[in-house]
Amino acid sequence: MLMKKVYCIGLLVCDVPLRPVSKEIFSMNRCAIDPPVWGIGGDAANVAVALSKLGGRALFTGLVGNDMYGEFLKKRFVEAGVDIRGIITDPVMPTGVTHILIEPGGERHFLVQNVSINSTLDYSHVREEFIAESDYVFLGSSMSSLKKMDAGGTAELFKKAKSLGKITVTDCDSKIKMQGSYWLEYLDQVLRHCDILMPSLEEAQMLTGKNELPEIRDALSGYGISTLVVKMGDKGCYLTDFKDECIIPAFNEFKVLDTTGAGDSFVAGFLRGLMEGWDNKQAARFANCVAGFNVSKVGATAGVPDFETACRAAMDGSVNIAC
Repeated sequence: MLMKKVYCIGLLVCDVPLRPVSKEIFSMNRCAIDPPVWGIGGDAANVAVALSKLGGRALFTGLVGNDMYGEFLKKRFVEAGVDIRGIITDPVMPTGVTHILIEPGGERHFLVQNVSINSTLDYSHVREEFIAESDYVFLGSSMSSLKKMDAGGTAELFKKAKSLGKITVTDCDSKIKMQGSYWLEYLDQVLRHCDILMPSLEEAQMLTGKNELPEIRDALSGYGISTLVVKMGDKGCYLTDFKDECIIPAFNEFKVLDTTGAGDSFVAGFLRGLMEGWDNKQAARFANCVAGFNVSKVGATAGVPDFETACRAAMDGSVNIAC
């Protein structure tokens, strides 16, 4: 039986990580860093690559410019095993680039250029035949960076996907500015056609205007979302189907070198688990393990292991699920 497929849509940038860079950089005359290695960046792009590294099938739609960064990204996608039929080359706008300043402890600070190309992504760039041939449709970075998708494109995408019997999934953009009812009303139709919502705790707080997990759950309970997964970094994740709820601790045995892509690798791990037919708890535990591997390397997806390695580590770990 053919492995299930995830159609990933959203941000795409070329990441240039610079490490290590301390907070005292502006008081220093010079700073020695490791050789920078270009990589794929952007939530949906990272999820597609991580899924492929985990042995899953991923198809990606996003925008690049007609430049060396765009060519590099397409080449790296192909090397990673991602289907790039959906990548579109803009003849005018340049590819987005992110220079990532990484502190010795792994925290990141982003210097961005040309990322406005992503704000032009809309539903017209989506191929409906790609939706039809996939099992899951994932839209990365809702609520901020993908302005045209937020302004109706995501709702149209998810409505079409649901009409074709697909499972719809989204996370949030970490740059959410408005709180509470603004986004809940703005994205009402998105949430009503969304099966799995996967924000970070901070994003969930900004989205709902609530601080505590039970309050966040209640604020999101009326939209028809079947699964809410709140990513909580080194505390693991919160999981609820709006009937039962669990806190699934992180795998903190890994030494943190770079948290870039931690949430994206978690999303990929969770979806990869579902593709195996696992229940949400098993998938979330596996996702925590994949994220642990990923933060132990420098790069958005550099630490993502193969499926068998992640499975062994997830099964051998001593993490207890608190339900």
